[in-house]
Amino acid sequence: MDAEAMRSLIGNVILWLMVIALIAAVVHKNWSRIKEAFTDENGKWDPAGGLERIFKQSGEEENAPQEPGDVSPDEDFMTLLLRQEGARMQDFDPEKDLVREHVIFSGRVQGVGFRYQAMYSARSFGLTGWVQNLPDGTVEMEVQGPPAGIGRMMKHLRTGHWIRIDDIEMEPLPVIAGEKGFSVRGY
Repeated sequence: MDAEAMRSLIGNVILWLMVIALIAAVVHKNWSRIKEAFTDENGKWDPAGGLERIFKQSGEEENAPQEPGDVSPDEDFMTLLLRQEGARMQDFDPEKDLVREHVIFSGRVQGVGFRYQAMYSARSFGLTGWVQNLPDGTVEMEVQGPPAGIGRMMKHLRTGHWIRIDDIEMEPLPVIAGEKGFSVRGY
């Protein structure tokens, strides 16, 4: 075996070892979730039963009663907006008039690219504001623009890979005149 073939073989072995180490790290970090998903209540191996139990639990949480300012992940933003006082004003146009919302997202929203997805989404829908991680594991955002654009952004955020939004708390804020752009704050 010549030197070039040996270097190639060593490189491939190192690459595979890195992949195996990465998989082991992910499994180790998420072991409790994996164990929950693939065992029954007694700890016996039952992938189908464990997953079925998890889906039943998540369905119950989604249908739980909410506080007036809370939004389920599946609720349409326009429905929420129509519940708020500003949207009931005469001549309100959700495609043109501006609103500003303070939003707190909870769930798996940190360490999964959520803030940058929010930024790209906001910019693509012509919205302004900012987004940042909070120490308690939630993400805070202030977003301003036409309600229809904010609704499209909210719908888009739910489609992100690895992102899981469990709860959204929203409250209206006064519009900031002349605000430009949408930024990511923090580290």
